[in-house]
Amino acid sequence: MTKPFEANNPMPEAFDQTCEYIVAMLNPVIKPRGEGVRRPASDASEGGKKKEKKEKRPAAAAAVDADPMEKAKLVVGRVIEVGRVENSDKLYLCKVDCGEENPRQVVTGLRKFVPESELKDALVLTILNLKVAKLAGQTSEAMILATEFEVDGETKVKLVRAPEGAEVGAPVTPTGMTASETYPKECKSKFWDAVKEKLVVKDGKAVYDDKVLACAAGECTAPETPSGSSIK
Repeated sequence: MTKPFEANNPMPEAFDQTCEYIVAMLNPVIKPRGEGVRRPASDASEGGKKKEKKEKRPAAAAAVDADPMEKAKLVVGRVIEVGRVENSDKLYLCKVDCGEENPRQVVTGLRKFVPESELKDALVLTILNLKVAKLAGQTSEAMILATEFEVDGETKVKLVRAPEGAEVGAPVTPTGMTASETYPKECKSKFWDAVKEKLVVKDGKAVYDDKVLACAAGECTAPETPSGSSIK
């Protein structure tokens, strides 16, 4: 294939080779189609630049858990109706005005401890966002809080009282804590259990974590109840 070139441009010696000779000469630099020149592993990053090691950032500090009390919607309620649950000697079936459009139905196990006359029209402390319960076939939409203690081996239960003159539906919080504008639809049992661990009576007052429970009208009390008694 070079012979016409040789005829016009003679070389010192005739180049009498076939095209296979040229292919053999080029073979070391010919690569199969699609196979590029390999780069060193250290230089294989985008743009031929070495990958820069990402600096490890310190783990973010764990968020401080919110006080479980912030999830519990406590308000002042007034018991406007007291009835009895059929086939039960332990339960009252009450209607409680909590400042909403309609009163809530509450099933409470106070019948053996609190006379009906004492419960009717009482201003009580209620929690509104526990899971709705079924007791003795009746729906209970809230809970009336009460103290519990023992005297000579006998269990005693007393109402936690909201202050006289308190507005029905008024939020109740520990001193220094502002009532939330929005509460979860349901205060899950794990949060409520954590709250109850710190709900006690101290010097005749209902306290949470050593802070008195109060509303705009004043403090919630637990008359005739020894300090250290639980509230639930």
